[in-house]
Amino acid sequence: MVRLLRGGSTTIILGLMALMLLAACSSDGDDESTSGAAAPTAVPATAVAPAPDAKPTVEKLVISDAIPSVESNNPWKLENPRTPYYMRPMYESLIGVDALTGEFVPQLATEFSVEPDGTSLRFILRKGVRFHGDNGEFTAADVVATHANSSAEDSVHTHRTQYRRVTVEVVNDYEIVFRTDVPNPELIPNISERNTISMEPYSAKDMAALGGNPDLSSRLPAGTGFYEYDDRFQGQFFRMKRVPYQHWENQGQFEEIEMRFISEASTRLAGLLTAEIHMGQLPRDQQQQAVAEGLKVARAKVLARERTLLFGGMQLDKKYANYEAQGTACGYAHCDSVFLDVKVRRALSKAINRASLNNAFFGGEGIEVHNIHMIPTASYWNPAWDQNFQEQYGYDPAAALALLAEAGYSTSNPLEFKIDGTAVGGFPEAGDFAETFVGFWQEIGVKATLDLTDSTTSRAWGRSFDVKLNNRMAGWMTSNIVETQAFRVHNWAGSAPRGGPEFPELEVAILAQRNTVDPVRALDGLRQVGDVIFPLHIGIPIFWIPDDIVYNPEVVASYEWSGVPLGTYSSFQQIKAVLE
Repeated sequence: MVRLLRGGSTTIILGLMALMLLAACSSDGDDESTSGAAAPTAVPATAVAPAPDAKPTVEKLVISDAIPSVESNNPWKLENPRTPYYMRPMYESLIGVDALTGEFVPQLATEFSVEPDGTSLRFILRKGVRFHGDNGEFTAADVVATHANSSAEDSVHTHRTQYRRVTVEVVNDYEIVFRTDVPNPELIPNISERNTISMEPYSAKDMAALGGNPDLSSRLPAGTGFYEYDDRFQGQFFRMKRVPYQHWENQGQFEEIEMRFISEASTRLAGLLTAEIHMGQLPRDQQQQAVAEGLKVARAKVLARERTLLFGGMQLDKKYANYEAQGTACGYAHCDSVFLDVKVRRALSKAINRASLNNAFFGGEGIEVHNIHMIPTASYWNPAWDQNFQEQYGYDPAAALALLAEAGYSTSNPLEFKIDGTAVGGFPEAGDFAETFVGFWQEIGVKATLDLTDSTTSRAWGRSFDVKLNNRMAGWMTSNIVETQAFRVHNWAGSAPRGGPEFPELEVAILAQRNTVDPVRALDGLRQVGDVIFPLHIGIPIFWIPDDIVYNPEVVASYEWSGVPLGTYSSFQQIKAVLE
């Protein structure tokens, strides 16, 4: 996979190409290894200088973000791989990522390689890595236990299906093989630091002591990270404390880190201005106010955020979770979805003034998405997508009105639907975007209304393809969920969680692209998938945006990070303290 690097110009990062061309990061993902890839050679330093004698200006760093949609003390089984991003300082991955470039580097595995069968992976584990507390040293047994937990029959982790196709073969305490006969271009990024929490080993001994499945009245099991669990209160905060020994890789400067959960951006801004909060994500308009008051903004180096809205309620009539196939005449679960008409989908996209959005929300710094999920500088990119974008998707209210008329809508018979207007973690502008979209659509006579149903309820609807999801726009793309995994996760009836629009012709293209581990064939397949989706209008493409974080310069000296691991905050070791 290629990634975009922010700088004077856009640059392609091609490190470990054989792996990365096929990789993609997941928000809600589940399914399939990669071919002949060399092991990474750069090994992180085995020791870091201990915390300096000079102390930070505060002992506890307070970071704020929206309230997580799900919380548990067994996220390997009960959460999605992006939701518990704030646990990253506590747990480490077999494969890490470079804090500034996002490229794969060794972490708990010092090296890995692809087996002769072309689908299995061999790992050499790092020796001498200590678990928190009195829980001994990290070994292969801990990987086995973690894998068993995520792949258990009652697991709802969104990588569970992929992990069920893997058998962890133990060669010795420090060498394992992930044995699988299913070609899966997603396995490496899934088990890497690009996903949190997904196969980050915990102490098997400690998890057993906790009964194997600790609830929120208990605590998390011991990890190997440079911070360890301290305390939490659901929906309010999560606290970690620095380990009381020299960590093998990182050493935190702050004695404690508290994640304080506040969904309202205005409340986060107030906390930042009063120094009750030291770091937080804010919409661009509030960023300007924060900067005027002396706060600063740190920006990720990689374009890791795709702002795109997927059409909802367009699932094919195939059995899924609580839904049984009905044999509908149209081939979809709901034949009365207004979004089934491509003219409607295209009209709604052409009603959006992207230039206005860009200036209002992102200071003109957004880079337009010209084909959903597809990276514009990748080798598979088709220049025709750029050439035809304006005609197919570009802002043109008159054309939008004409398309709606062709679809049978008018002032006496207006198009009506809902759009999800709830808060989205990692996307502070989501609610404002939804309101702005409603305004654009009203200008072309569409009766769009905000739906503030909480995500827990709407997800339950999704498992049964409930009619309440019909004619409802939902599914903001908020991270670098691109290429192979994104199409499987959002647009393929052959896999869970089936959250976005599906089409018979897209089913064929996705399956063909995934049926190989050869990088060249896989890239060719991505171009073919892109050619299929471009005229289908599977969503409303908006912008690629780098993550940015507002911080108090009297507490935080700097924060330089790639933004590649999923979740707004990553590479916590890059948060540098102002010292006394």
